[in-house]
Amino acid sequence: MSPSSPSYSLSDVFNESDLPVLTFVQPSEFDDMVGSLVTAGKHLTLSGPSGCGKTTLAKKALEEAQFGPGNTVWISGRDHTSAQTVGDLFSKALSCNNSEEEVVALLAAAGIVVLDDFHHLQEMLRKDIGYKLKRWNELGLRFFIIGIASSNKKMLDIDPELGIRNDVYEIKRQSDKFLTDILELGEKHLNVKFSPSARSDYVKAASGIPSAIQVICRVACIRSKVLKTHPEPEPKPIDLGMDSVKDGVLRIYRGKYHNRLIGLCKGKQQARSVHNTYFDIIKIISLIGKSEVQFQEVQQRLLYGLDDAKERAKKTTSFHNCLKYLPSVIEERGLDDAIYLNKDSESITIEDPSFGLYLTLANLDEIGQAIRLRRSGYPWDVAVSFAGEDREVVERLKNILNDSGYTVFYDFDVQHQLWGIDLRAKLADVYANDAQYMLIFLSRHYPEKDWTNFEFEIGKDARSKRTATYLLPVLIDDVTVVGLSSNVGHIDLRRCSVEQLAASLIDKIEQE
Repeated sequence: MSPSSPSYSLSDVFNESDLPVLTFVQPSEFDDMVGSLVTAGKHLTLSGPSGCGKTTLAKKALEEAQFGPGNTVWISGRDHTSAQTVGDLFSKALSCNNSEEEVVALLAAAGIVVLDDFHHLQEMLRKDIGYKLKRWNELGLRFFIIGIASSNKKMLDIDPELGIRNDVYEIKRQSDKFLTDILELGEKHLNVKFSPSARSDYVKAASGIPSAIQVICRVACIRSKVLKTHPEPEPKPIDLGMDSVKDGVLRIYRGKYHNRLIGLCKGKQQARSVHNTYFDIIKIISLIGKSEVQFQEVQQRLLYGLDDAKERAKKTTSFHNCLKYLPSVIEERGLDDAIYLNKDSESITIEDPSFGLYLTLANLDEIGQAIRLRRSGYPWDVAVSFAGEDREVVERLKNILNDSGYTVFYDFDVQHQLWGIDLRAKLADVYANDAQYMLIFLSRHYPEKDWTNFEFEIGKDARSKRTATYLLPVLIDDVTVVGLSSNVGHIDLRRCSVEQLAASLIDKIEQE
């Protein structure tokens, strides 16, 4: 390094949380984006996973097209997550009255309105913006919308006529060469030299994520005591493999993802997932290491090594139960911008590669310990036996349990499974083998029904073969059922609410 060469701090060079001025690499879309910006009347939409450099790219392109504070309004969806309408959003962002005329006038005067983190806005608001973009174009308003691919695509699908008025760019994972270019710029400005093996390790681990290569290189420099440009003439060698920096990289992502990942693996509202399937799904995705994984591939891996047809059937049922609730679990855990379940393509997509990197580096055994992996092998937490006259109260309980992430074998929910098959054989199998608990709702109607008597006989037989509690009586009326001792503990619904019954049942399931 020559005496006249500038010296930089490490954060000037490698910094995943700020605009990387010294290590910015132009992606192939850069010149086209600048061209769109200097074309009057054009909207722009920029999509891509978190960490791919969307915001950095947008700022650089705006700067190149000579858009600055005087002709740009920058709005972050993160600051307006509670906004319900377009008026709510822009009146707050522009500090004006919630008047369409005033909002439109201010937006037209702004030059270009950048809506960053678009996916953080509420879905109905995103749809409303999608409907209005064509009309706004006619009024001379210009928008530059930045967000993850799934939210932007849904907005664009609303109005196909928007096409020629809106230039669409999608940034995906970058090439190894792109990440190598970032790394080499860092070497130049810090006067360091990563060994070939370290370079290969870092690029492979970053998996096309610009922010990830920034994190990895920064941790490697810190571990090599490089906090600013190396002052000696010869570059300082750095030969630390990923094993030597992994814990430092994990520490950076841990605060963002650890608790949310635990919540995701637990399932809905902290319930331990049936058959550990939420955890199994996440573990399989991490092992596959792809940004998009088909349901079929996950199911195949779940079933691998299970030769017993009964166990395969249980695991399959559990898998489909978990898929049913996975979108709401993802949303509740605040991971809807990181992982996306696409029912149309029957796939699970890692929208945020940084989350994908965390999955590949995290100790999933530690996550398993944190969620107290369940040892039960039952695909249903509970099966219910009741007379048709009592369906209303049973359905209320079922809904409470489902909303809390617990699975209930309830006839109306599984009609597609029961259609055309031997009901006695199927129900005998479920009540005897597939449920951890069987709730019997004892009313004056219960002893009068052939089906309830049939189900109760199965339950009694299953109880005799279990080492743990199985039959759980719930009293609705004063009734005597032959074969059920009055000494058996029960819950009386005349003395407690359905909500209290659900809470007691959840406590029992969780103490298993």
